[in-house]
Amino acid sequence: MLNIAVLAYDNCLQSGIAGMLDLFTLANWEQKRLSPGTGSLFCHTEVVTLEGVAVASFNRQLVAANRSVADCQDIDLLIVPGAMGRPDHILKQTELVTWIGAQHQRGTVVASACSGAFLLAEAGILQGRQATTHWQLGERFRQRYPKVDLQIDRLIIDGIDYLCAGGTGAHMDLALHLIEKYGSKSLAKTCARMMLIDGNRREQAPFVKFKGSRDHIDTPIHKVQQWLDHYYREKISVRVMAKRSGLNERTFLRRFRKATGEAPLEYLQKMRIEKAKQLLTGSDQTLETITAAVGYVDLSSFRRLFRQIVGISPTAYRQRFV
Repeated sequence: MLNIAVLAYDNCLQSGIAGMLDLFTLANWEQKRLSPGTGSLFCHTEVVTLEGVAVASFNRQLVAANRSVADCQDIDLLIVPGAMGRPDHILKQTELVTWIGAQHQRGTVVASACSGAFLLAEAGILQGRQATTHWQLGERFRQRYPKVDLQIDRLIIDGIDYLCAGGTGAHMDLALHLIEKYGSKSLAKTCARMMLIDGNRREQAPFVKFKGSRDHIDTPIHKVQQWLDHYYREKISVRVMAKRSGLNERTFLRRFRKATGEAPLEYLQKMRIEKAKQLLTGSDQTLETITAAVGYVDLSSFRRLFRQIVGISPTAYRQRFV
């Protein structure tokens, strides 16, 4: 039987705790039904906090604790849920961060949902490894942890001894993944059907809104970004952008990537696709009209690029989000 501890802390999302606990409890019920007479359960769960006392969640409801972290040294899996807003406050609790790192070092598998990935990264667990978090926190995460390979489009990353799940509601996807990983595929599918959860989601790319990193101090690059805001529909090359910046092409390419995290043409493509997403959900224009409106000529090429960046086709995106 798997021993699971879910960490609660001030401002954490109560849904990220309660939702997983409900799903794990359901897994225990279904395990008994699928294996009658064995008395086996999928897991034992408990909630732990730094001091072993209740903490106030994001909705200001108290989350009760079973134990303090100091008393919790016999677990197989530690789950760190997300919080709403910036994670800066919780990262200052060095005692908690140290404990998470120590649990991982002793062999405990550590899993995060949403902004919980910041705590894993702060503890050094994600150094040089892949991770994901809520897409809105991507730029902040990259700046704070440049040595972590952030895969913001992915919903679940399983690094064997650690796991990360993406956006706010991804705790349920994480829980299903854990039930399949430590239980069975049939158990996970049964729980997904009972809770009406799509167990096949693997990307958060359709939900990602591209803004383009502007949190830098490179004035020539800011100038190009502002120009692209108005002229993204035009026929644009790296040479045109470099000339607009006042830099030579080689210097422009280097500084643009350093400032934004994207190559110039990749940045332009994502900007155009973001504009297309807005037109798909905010108008009844045809796909051909939208393709031309965002600067593309060939419809089939636009479809391929859209699917590559967003993860689904333009038609499927419109059907899902209108």
